[in-house]
Amino acid sequence: MKNKRGITLIALIITIIILLILAGVTINVVVGDNGVLKNAQEAKEKHESASEQEQRGMAASVAAMNFENTEYKGVTIPAGFAPTEIEGENTIEDGLVIIDAKGNEFVYVPIDDVNVMSQCELADGNCHLVLDENQELYCTEHNSTEIVGKLYASSVGENFENANMEYSSNNGLREPDILLGIYVYGEVDALKYSFANYSSYNEMLLGLKNEYKKMAESVAKNGGFYIARYETSLSDDGMASSKFGNTPVTANLMEHSWYDFYTISKGLTNTYITSSMIWGSQYDAVLNWAKKGKDSNKISDVNGIGNNNSGSISKSGDYLNDSINNIKDLGGNLLEWTLEASGQYHRIRRGGNYQEIRSPSYRWTDGVESSSKVLR
Repeated sequence: MKNKRGITLIALIITIIILLILAGVTINVVVGDNGVLKNAQEAKEKHESASEQEQRGMAASVAAMNFENTEYKGVTIPAGFAPTEIEGENTIEDGLVIIDAKGNEFVYVPIDDVNVMSQCELADGNCHLVLDENQELYCTEHNSTEIVGKLYASSVGENFENANMEYSSNNGLREPDILLGIYVYGEVDALKYSFANYSSYNEMLLGLKNEYKKMAESVAKNGGFYIARYETSLSDDGMASSKFGNTPVTANLMEHSWYDFYTISKGLTNTYITSSMIWGSQYDAVLNWAKKGKDSNKISDVNGIGNNNSGSISKSGDYLNDSINNIKDLGGNLLEWTLEASGQYHRIRRGGNYQEIRSPSYRWTDGVESSSKVLR
């Protein structure tokens, strides 16, 4: 006789159940909400974030010691700034980021040909702008030195690549120009020029024309311009600030009109750089450049892709889906004031906001005394 040893069916079932329980516990320990893999991923992300912040801080320190213009990957870095050199921020294609000693960040927008964003005052579509030997911009087709903006997508549904070749002073969408309407939708430039620090509306007109031409000449000379990476806020010293996590100006429980923003935006101007509220043609140039990049799906005349739509004002840069070539909040959070004029009573603000699903390219007309907007 042979003595056979085995396991009962009940013992087998109990063994399988115990093994399943152990396997479940093991899986949960590894991939659960507080599992090893998740904790490892969180630790990795925290390490990368800390490393990135350290690198950003080091770049700010370098910026404090830069007392003259430098060059980085063929781009001029103005004195007082340095490239962050952080992965994803260190190429022109994806949006080259620079930082100053105070932590203000800006993104470089390459413009290969100034003719894509500017034209002469005659603006019949045949303009050809060049820099002369004195670095002054003029149109060889019309022998004109009166330089104006070339605007795109003037109404919803237009092909954003079609430029508006017309320019009519005191009429329609245009820049640079003043508003001469009085007592219809509130006082505008004709009576409020002093709020923009001018002594007359004629002086304001000449000032805007000079500012636009200087900007276009700088673009033609340097092959591009810098745009604030974050929506502008006010720092403790009352200066304009472009930093991650800052509360935009209009959320600071203060009322600001277009005129306030016009003066606030000049706060970073110094010996090396000129700061300004963004021109409409610059804004259009940003979007036309970004349409060729990794975030092209977020730019359209009709779609609100990348919009905040959270129902409340966010801190600048918090909404990651609204990042376009490293520029934050173009399609959401708060609307962007520009220097572009519309008709006799309005300036143009751009993009979407936390209440409206709009594309970054969207144009809004608004009275210059309205508040609850933001500048770039």
